[in-house]
Amino acid sequence: MEPALPLLLLLAIFSLFRMWRRSRSGERPWLMTIAILGLVLVSAKPAAWLFSRPLEIGYDQNPIPSGKADAIVVLAGAVSPALPNRPYPLAGSDTYIRIQHAVWLFKQWGARPILACGGGIESEASSQVFRRLFEIEGVPPDLIWIEPRSRSTHENALYGQEILRQHGISRIALVTDARSMVRAEASFRKQGLTVVPAPFRFYNLDFEFGDLIPSPQAIEANGDTAHELVGLFWYRLHRWI
Repeated sequence: MEPALPLLLLLAIFSLFRMWRRSRSGERPWLMTIAILGLVLVSAKPAAWLFSRPLEIGYDQNPIPSGKADAIVVLAGAVSPALPNRPYPLAGSDTYIRIQHAVWLFKQWGARPILACGGGIESEASSQVFRRLFEIEGVPPDLIWIEPRSRSTHENALYGQEILRQHGISRIALVTDARSMVRAEASFRKQGLTVVPAPFRFYNLDFEFGDLIPSPQAIEANGDTAHELVGLFWYRLHRWI
């Protein structure tokens, strides 16, 4: 679908141009114009980059955290349950990528306990998947902690801090996508923890011609940013941050 999107938008813009030429005063295709320009905007990489700036600009893109921490906490995300034709649970793409980054920190920054938060209704499957991924990467079993009950960032922090405090830990390095870090960091701070942000997956531009071509990735990025901004409003409304 990558080449289809800009071609379809180009056809839509050409058709809109013809509609304007044939329309009369009082019958201008304003709604169609707004719709097509809106599609161009949400699929533009520069717009996605600008839209994400308020969430990401406050964080250093150096992958090594700037402070010290006694444990690494990763917001793991979704796990697909076992299916008849796939009789084993499987980590979602975001879950796998975040765990890989946490493992990289464990190896490059210093060995310390890793707490994976997430799972929700698939808590048993999540525990199995998280532990398996860590063990495959060589993390010792006694340094793997799992919080499988949470279904949101708020619950990540709420249930995660219980495990951390049981081990006497109040200072953590927090791993999640850069766009999600503002809400995640505030949620864990609300629980009385000292947070050293360890964000990754920043949305960056290469400042090349290809950045001007509409893309599905930009639409997805804009959707993620909108989700985070609405989430921040919702969390403040409920005093979770």
